[in-house]
Amino acid sequence: MAMLMFFLKQKMSEKEHENEFEHHVNPDEIHSYMPAVIGLGAGILVATGIIFMLKGFSLTIGAAMVLVFILLILIFLRGEIPRWPKITKDAEAMVKAGGTPGKFHEIGDVGFPTALFLLSEIAFFGGAFIAYFYLRSQYISWPPAGTPHLDVLIPSIQTGLLIVSSIMIEWSTAGVKKGNNTAVKFGFLGAVILGAGFAVIQMGYEWPHLLSSGELTVQSGLFGASFFLLTGIHGCHVIAGVLANIVVTIRAFRGQFDKENHGFLEAAGTYWHFVHIVWLFLFAFLWQDGLSYFQVLAA
Repeated sequence: MAMLMFFLKQKMSEKEHENEFEHHVNPDEIHSYMPAVIGLGAGILVATGIIFMLKGFSLTIGAAMVLVFILLILIFLRGEIPRWPKITKDAEAMVKAGGTPGKFHEIGDVGFPTALFLLSEIAFFGGAFIAYFYLRSQYISWPPAGTPHLDVLIPSIQTGLLIVSSIMIEWSTAGVKKGNNTAVKFGFLGAVILGAGFAVIQMGYEWPHLLSSGELTVQSGLFGASFFLLTGIHGCHVIAGVLANIVVTIRAFRGQFDKENHGFLEAAGTYWHFVHIVWLFLFAFLWQDGLSYFQVLAA
C-alpha cells in the first residue's frame, strides 16, 4: 500500500511539473521590440557617433549618440534581469518533468543554448578585437605609413544590407508570435537574399579586387593581416548565418512555425543580429580608422 501511495504521489508530482512547464508560454503575450530598437540603435547611433568622433566633426554629438545607445542597452537589461529567476525555474522544471512530447518549450525569448553560444561568440570576437587593439597600440599612427586607404563605398553598401536584413528578421520574428505567416516567410527570405549579397560582395568582389591588384594582401604588414583575418572570420559567420536563415525560410514555407513553436527561428534571428552588430564595429575600426582620433587626443 505504501509503495502504491508513493507511486501515485510521484506521478502527481511529475504531472504538476509537466502542466506548469506546458502552460508557462502565453501565445498572446506581446513580446518586446527592444531587440529591434537596439539593433537599429547600434546601426544609427553607434556607427554615426563613432564616425562623428573619429572624423572630428563633433566629439560632443558623437559621444552623446553612443551614450544614448548605452542607455538603450541599460533599459533593455533593466526589463530582462528580473525575468532571469523565472527562466531558471522554468529550465529546472523542464529538466525534472522531462519535457512534454510533441511540444516546443520556450525558455525565455532566446533560450539558454542560444545565449551560451552567443556568449562564446562574444568571447571569440572579443579576443580577436583585443589582439587587434594591442597590435595597433604599438604604432604611433594607424594604419602604418604606406598602407593604402580603403574605399568606404563597398563596406557602406554591405552595412546597409545587414541593417535592412536585421529589420526584416525582426519583422519575421514579431510576425510568428502574432500568426502573420507572410512576415514569417518573406522576412527571412529577404534576409537570406541580402545576406548572400553581402557575402558575394565581400568574397566575390572586394577580396579578389584587393588581392589581384596588390592594393592590400595578407602580406601587407599587420594591418593587411588583421584586415583579412577579422573580415574573414566575420565572413564565415555571415555564411553560417545565411545557411541557418535558409533552413528557417524552407521550414517557414512548409508552415512549420507557429506561436508556440518557433525556437529555431528566433535563435537564428538573434544570431543574425549578433553578426550584424559585429560588422558595425569592424566597419568603424577597419574602414573609419577607429581609435586614431582618441590616440591623437591622448597624445
